[in-house]
Amino acid sequence: MTGEYGRNIIELNPFECVLINWPPGVESSVHHHKGLFGYVIVLEGELDNISYEESNGNLIETKSERYIIKGIMPEPDGVIHKIANRNKEKRAITLHFYYPAIESFEGMRIFNTETGSIGILSKSAKTAKWSSNESHFKSIIKNAFNYISLEALNKDKSHIIQNIYPKPKSEEINRMNSNYFSEQAQKYDFSDFNQPSRKAYINKVDQLIANDMSENKILKHLDIAVGTGRRAIRIKELSGLDYEVVGVEISEEMCKIANSRGLRTYHQDWANDDDHIGEMFDSASFLYAFGHIANSNKRIKSLKKINTYLNTGCPLYIDLFSLNNTNEWGLFAIKAFEINKLGNYGYERGDVFYKKRGFSEFAFLHYFEMDEIINLFNETGFEMKWIKYVGYSKNSGELVNTENDGNFLIKAVKKN
Repeated sequence: MTGEYGRNIIELNPFECVLINWPPGVESSVHHHKGLFGYVIVLEGELDNISYEESNGNLIETKSERYIIKGIMPEPDGVIHKIANRNKEKRAITLHFYYPAIESFEGMRIFNTETGSIGILSKSAKTAKWSSNESHFKSIIKNAFNYISLEALNKDKSHIIQNIYPKPKSEEINRMNSNYFSEQAQKYDFSDFNQPSRKAYINKVDQLIANDMSENKILKHLDIAVGTGRRAIRIKELSGLDYEVVGVEISEEMCKIANSRGLRTYHQDWANDDDHIGEMFDSASFLYAFGHIANSNKRIKSLKKINTYLNTGCPLYIDLFSLNNTNEWGLFAIKAFEINKLGNYGYERGDVFYKKRGFSEFAFLHYFEMDEIINLFNETGFEMKWIKYVGYSKNSGELVNTENDGNFLIKAVKKN
């Protein structure tokens, strides 16, 4: 049972302690804390904390953060925010601590982002939610502000970043990634592959790999995170070789599409599933996806697993997002890691959670530095043969000079 929204006051002295039930889809109104501060602990489910600021007659949405079980959400004095359970199926339960205690909502300002009105709550208000009951308010100021959402502020961007506290466990991150790509599976080839900068980048990477593969005798190729299979088929065509492609894919929907294209594709969580397909390969690729693996331990395990699938001296092709690329999210990830002290919440430097505009599911991505990459290959039985830098959002599809200007494209081979 999810029940109804409800506040259960446990204690008011010397500070307030209140237990709140948030049914699926329920959220508070945007409200202004003044003269008090507090913390919220998530006991069950997940909640989004959306923050705002007032500026020149505008109410501007500044950031959105997600808190999961054991997440501790700060509510500093002066904050304007709302709390939302955006899960449509599961409730959330939170434990709130405030000082001084909120003995009455009288005088609290709440904002209606649909009408641009500000309501001043009265003594009879029991919650910080908008109400049609006139006695709920001391007064209502109409047309008080213009609302500007994060979506509107980022209308020129395809994705929006959102921190999650604490960092979810590996299994949960893999579930998130699976849901993220399944949500987009039917449109993925037509949206992501046809976005101009991404298309140019992917075309260049595919051509570079195909050219290199054409110089080798390859009978069987393993494509990890094969997606819908479109890229694997294209690289094979570009290489001019007639090898078999075997795919592994975490998204069940994408796996179905890849199989419909004639690829033998396994629905498998590569980083966590220890089942061996039971065959060996002359080459392997892990494209546009290795950064989705949840942490360094899982990345090492994944590369060691690939090593066991490859014949000695055979290549692995892999591309990685650069943490130091000045044109990408890497520098933002570094700043967020330092300012928000994300290491205290289980994050590694370079971790990012994000969602695509117009979609609801989140994905995880890790950005890499050169020293980190070298250590990964040294620990997992690979030798780096070459590394190239390919422009992504800027100088898209062009070979650039350093990791400051593009993503990593690497060829590594299994050592003897």
